[in-house]
Amino acid sequence: MINLVKNYWQSLEPRERLVLLSGAIFLVVILFYSQLWRPLQKSLDFMENSVRNMRVNAVWVEQRSQELKRGGQISATGPKRGSDQSLMAIVEQTASQAGVQDAIQQIVPDQTTGEVRVLLEGVQFNQWVLWVDNLYKNYGVDITQLNAEKDDDKPNIAEIRLSFIR
Repeated sequence: MINLVKNYWQSLEPRERLVLLSGAIFLVVILFYSQLWRPLQKSLDFMENSVRNMRVNAVWVEQRSQELKRGGQISATGPKRGSDQSLMAIVEQTASQAGVQDAIQQIVPDQTTGEVRVLLEGVQFNQWVLWVDNLYKNYGVDITQLNAEKDDDKPNIAEIRLSFIR
């Protein structure tokens, strides 16, 4: 097999060899870029964004923990919006605004406790945190129960079950 390639290469004119060699070099460069360099750059960009988002989340969690340490409970500041709306309407409206509406699989109001139970599947965790923060700060909505499971295949994606109360 090697002899066939050598014989073929020897039978080519110098100009044909140059064209084949140039094409091979071009092909190697394209393969290197598409199979190694570009995926590496995408991964680095993703990791940088993930770290940035995790820092934002860490600051938020730290602020909330400091509030808990100071007063025993987190105190929301400012006037509450949506006081004339039901909790379910507020949850649906803000979910749409926050971009987590498509992840909601189920919303169930509990008439006896006034809670609203929500199941989200395939939700981006960072978007979810911002949504919950908005609900808490602007609408006075608290979480009474929470269960979050990370998707092993996709970073920053989770399945979340929670109950809201106002």
